[in-house]
Amino acid sequence: MSELDSALGEGDFAFFNETINVGFIRIKAMFHGIAYLDFHLLSGMADKEVQSVLSWLSEHYDIGKYYLQLLPHEQLELDCLTRLGFTEEARLRDQLFVEGTYCDLIMMGSEDKRV
Repeated sequence: MSELDSALGEGDFAFFNETINVGFIRIKAMFHGIAYLDFHLLSGMADKEVQSVLSWLSEHYDIGKYYLQLLPHEQLELDCLTRLGFTEEARLRDQLFVEGTYCDLIMMGSEDKRV
């Protein structure tokens, strides 16, 4: 079992580009057509793989809106989500203490397809 396999649990989706692991999505919570996700990329070009996971979730769980929380330095993730149509819906200033400094917490959201 790989280190990634041991870290992933039920509700986690690892995605691959050909044979290379490019990231994962973890479902934190789902209710009333909204999914709250964790998201981490190891490669900058995973748009197709991320969109496939989001499409699968929408089909199987009737999800119409996605939210993800990211830190400003998570540029690969921010760029990918922006290319997929996500927008910054909130920014909590100096919210988390990371590596000796306070940083913002960015809430990214998808278009709401429930309406």
